[in-house]
Amino acid sequence: MDIALHLGVHLTDDTQIRKCLEANRRILAAAGVLVPRPGRYVSLMRDAANEIAQGGQSPGFDETLFQSVKASDTTRRVVLSAPGLLSKLPLACDGQSFYPGTRGRMAAYRTLLAGHDISIYLAIRNPASFVPALLRELQDFEQAEILQNLRPEDLRWSQLVEDIRSVWPEAPVTLWCDEDTPFIWHRLLRLVSGHDPETEFEDSFAWFDSVMLRGGSAKLAAYLDATPPLDEAHRQQIISAFLDKFCDAAKLDVDVSAAGWDETQVDALSELYEDDVEQIRLMDGVRVIQP
Repeated sequence: MDIALHLGVHLTDDTQIRKCLEANRRILAAAGVLVPRPGRYVSLMRDAANEIAQGGQSPGFDETLFQSVKASDTTRRVVLSAPGLLSKLPLACDGQSFYPGTRGRMAAYRTLLAGHDISIYLAIRNPASFVPALLRELQDFEQAEILQNLRPEDLRWSQLVEDIRSVWPEAPVTLWCDEDTPFIWHRLLRLVSGHDPETEFEDSFAWFDSVMLRGGSAKLAAYLDATPPLDEAHRQQIISAFLDKFCDAAKLDVDVSAAGWDETQVDALSELYEDDVEQIRLMDGVRVIQP
């Protein structure tokens, strides 16, 4: 089976990729692509991974998984899209690294899904905005634990990617920056689903509501429908123009006070992030999608 693991990360697309693909369930099913809801597999996979990590075995797990997500004889690709596959949200950062349990978790998944064609999809986000956003989602004691150990200059997404590649080298990684999502959104839907429809996926412009003023996404969709872009570069130009006109700054504003940072620290972390993305781009087996 062809299995796509879209691992988030947390606080990137806010599950919009999965929701859009779920809204296109019929067209995807006709193409042999299944996008099950996380409730059918996340706990199942995490429990099995924990058992493997403790030295146990889980024979026939793949068949159990396929039954759980209701794969059929016509299913050729299963898209498992849930950041919870990496970890629960409070464990996304320990103050010095992102997803510190990645190696063990991914090694277990490799064992559980042996014999299948696996591809991994991953969005990352500037630590200068990711960490404050994460802290806002946590309880006070969880925040305190991260802040006590916080060394923001050590936070590197490249370490997470290296952990994945080191334990699962045969699984290619496709990665993008969350900040680039508006310009590559429709391409991401096609890549993760493994399906390239002749027309846009239904509800594919709903994501733009998260960054645009009310009505902006509908205007963008109508314009692209009436004036189809000549190519991907032209599409990006159109989207950029609409973002300039309809962007809702309030939706993009990130309060970094939870992390105790000032503008100088945010700028420094952003520069480190850019360097980190470049390092990831040079890794073997990793494809970075950029505008």
